Amino acid sequence: MVVVSFFKKCFNKIVNFIFPAQCVICRTFIENNDGICYECLNKIDFITDPKCAYCGYPFEIKFSNKNNLYVCPRCLKLKPKFDKCVSSVRYNDASKKIILPFKHADKTNYAKIMGRMMASTVSPFIEKVDFIVPVPIHLKRMLKRKYNQSALLVGVISSITGKPALYNTLVRRHFKESQGHLSVKDRKLNVSGAFAIKNPFKIKGKNILIVDDVFTTGATINECAKVLKSAGARRIFVATFARVVK
Repeated sequence: MVVVSFFKKCFNKIVNFIFPAQCVICRTFIENNDGICYECLNKIDFITDPKCAYCGYPFEIKFSNKNNLYVCPRCLKLKPKFDKCVSSVRYNDASKKIILPFKHADKTNYAKIMGRMMASTVSPFIEKVDFIVPVPIHLKRMLKRKYNQSALLVGVISSITGKPALYNTLVRRHFKESQGHLSVKDRKLNVSGAFAIKNPFKIKGKNILIVDDVFTTGATINECAKVLKSAGARRIFVATFARVVK
């Protein structure tokens, strides 16, 4: 094993010398193997406290709160179906240079970069999670895109945290149009009834972590959470790589 490890390290050094790593955002050569140079990393806006206890919406300023529980106006008005959502970064000019190629340009290797950040974000509550599930896409979209970006992220997070993944329990039963151009109201209508559960006995009484790439309005993950809870899931956590903040 020592010999194999030695040759593996030598091989990796040779490969890195011939094909040096590049930052996925600015394409400059980098010495580290994290995929992002330090300059671009500083442009990524990581989400920190204070933030909404339910949907994870970041607040600009910290205000006095005896219970240290911050809730955004939207969640005060209508509490979401999920119990807690966290996002690693804000959706901005820097982060979208990772997200868009990953989602639409076959840059599936970006999943490792994003998944590592997300695994760190969920670390405060990951021990409470029994299974990790991706937001599913319909077969028609899968045939066109050839992969489900959320499932790739689940694979990385599962590998890092040791929590098992369920890929075929939450399924998309209706093919709906892309939500990119839809309003908040139309997004809710677009995903209504779009999801179903296979083998509900697997999730009954379990705590589930739903994973997606971007939280825009929360319509999709809220519908997923509703379906999972209706099938018997106990608590629903959500993790996305990015969060749209307006």
